[in-house]
Amino acid sequence: MKRIGLALGSGGARGLAHIIMFEVFEELGINPSIISGTSIGAIMGASYASGITSKEIKEVVNDLIFHKNSKFWQFYTKSDYTKMLDFIDVGFKPGGLIKGEKFLKILREEIKVNSFEDLKIPLKIVTTEYWDHEQIIIDSGDLHKAVIASFSLPGLFPPVNCNSKLLIDGGMVNPLPYDIIEDDCDITIAIDVSAKKDKQTNGPPPSYEVLFSAFQIMQNSIVQEKLKRTKPDILVNTKIKGVRIHEFMKSESIYNQAEKAKDKLKRKLSRLIEK
Repeated sequence: MKRIGLALGSGGARGLAHIIMFEVFEELGINPSIISGTSIGAIMGASYASGITSKEIKEVVNDLIFHKNSKFWQFYTKSDYTKMLDFIDVGFKPGGLIKGEKFLKILREEIKVNSFEDLKIPLKIVTTEYWDHEQIIIDSGDLHKAVIASFSLPGLFPPVNCNSKLLIDGGMVNPLPYDIIEDDCDITIAIDVSAKKDKQTNGPPPSYEVLFSAFQIMQNSIVQEKLKRTKPDILVNTKIKGVRIHEFMKSESIYNQAEKAKDKLKRKLSRLIEK
């Protein structure tokens, strides 16, 4: 059996498309031999590597976003973007506006595996060392802390202290981490959930849009430069449109748009494993 590596990229809400890619493995009756993830890719990767099925992950996402008691649902029914902050815990901690403790609590409740060593599939999570400006790959120890560090977007979430290092969002250095698992597998799959910015003609965008778009521009540039040096065996661009980084309430649209990418992945992977 060929060893298959699955790399899950960063991209905010568009990262829900990773769930649809998991369905490919379930339908083919195989598992990845190793998974790598950055930011939302780290969250999805940790969930799947812990043994949760794609259907179960969808149910968790649904419950978090659309349950009648969910703060996120309250945000969805209101037009004010700042209501999104009800879903998370604003604390103005040093280095960030959001403490992240609510999300950590949710993470522990849903991903019941606490350490990398207890995962059913080996996992590598990408973070960025703040002081040294370098990539830090975590594949052992505290799983939840590594996941939190990987999506700690600078300015929003505070850096995370882990193994004597100060860590921030892994997308700063490696938004699509297929290269870190190339030596561990025979087939490398990279799922790119980034997107080009939709053009708007109704004046300049608000400040938060500029901030998030700046990160997206930077991450796209990193991926394009990396692809010039090395390529995965299968590169899948989900091409999710009309979804901004925070719009998790558009989950159904994300799932539907990801179906074409799922079909592409299934065809290509089927051919490669049959060789």
